Amino acid sequence: MPQKHTSNILASSRQHPAYWLDDGTLIVHVGDSAFKVYDTLPQQSTVLASLPRWTEQDVPAIQIPDHLAVQRADFEALLDHLYNKIPIGDHTPFPRVAAVLRISSERQLNIPAINATARKRLMELYPQSLDDITMHIDHADLALDLAVQYNVAPILRGLYYQVATGSHLDDDDGGVEEAQMNALAHLPQEVSQRCTTLLDELIAHFTPILFTVATANHMACTDVFAELWMPLVIQPAIENNGLSKPIETLQAIIDMDWSSHGLCEECVQDKREEWKEEQRVVWNKLGDWIVE
Repeated sequence: MPQKHTSNILASSRQHPAYWLDDGTLIVHVGDSAFKVYDTLPQQSTVLASLPRWTEQDVPAIQIPDHLAVQRADFEALLDHLYNKIPIGDHTPFPRVAAVLRISSERQLNIPAINATARKRLMELYPQSLDDITMHIDHADLALDLAVQYNVAPILRGLYYQVATGSHLDDDDGGVEEAQMNALAHLPQEVSQRCTTLLDELIAHFTPILFTVATANHMACTDVFAELWMPLVIQPAIENNGLSKPIETLQAIIDMDWSSHGLCEECVQDKREEWKEEQRVVWNKLGDWIVE
């Protein structure tokens, strides 16, 4: 590397407060920060191994090119994992997982083993099946953006549903509609538009199901539905935005104590199986809707 360019890097770099190791054998420049670490890192990354070197403070030095868009915080998270300070594990939260996934991807430093670990943990954090769709999740919009960018396919269906319907937002906090608009506004336009289209598809599919009074095998049980479908099903769904959340609304119908309202056990079981099948239909259709 030309001496003048090297001098410019040295002048603009600041030593990282935690990762400037006294016995470090390689200096890595990331933006305006310098990390002194062990020279084993390039052995795991073909990208780092291919970078030109120069000597700085009697040890080899490299600079991560700006076009890779590596963030200092992400590189720090990578070192935390590599040096077992804060390794990716069962309790690692989304922001740290996202940092390690980005920096270890083919787009940046290309460290396949670490990328696989980060992807595995990401998939543990978000629903992959109908049974998990109502699990509480954080950072759904950011996770969706990340999953789309890096093609983490197993969690795309659940994340699109959560973000499109606002299911990941806490109704008790108020301002859900505004929070939902803000979440969509921060997503790439293509992803945001797909969420909007998905919501329209969900509502169009579920509206006739919700507003069609259920019937049963026995006339007496059908009469119960005719009397109670509006106050027990339709009205609460309207009040709680349940039309746009078909899986949750169907679950609420399934969980209702229909026996206490006069339905026989046979009809209760039959209808619950029917409503569970409706949930499965929605889940399966999600896979088609998000790729249209």
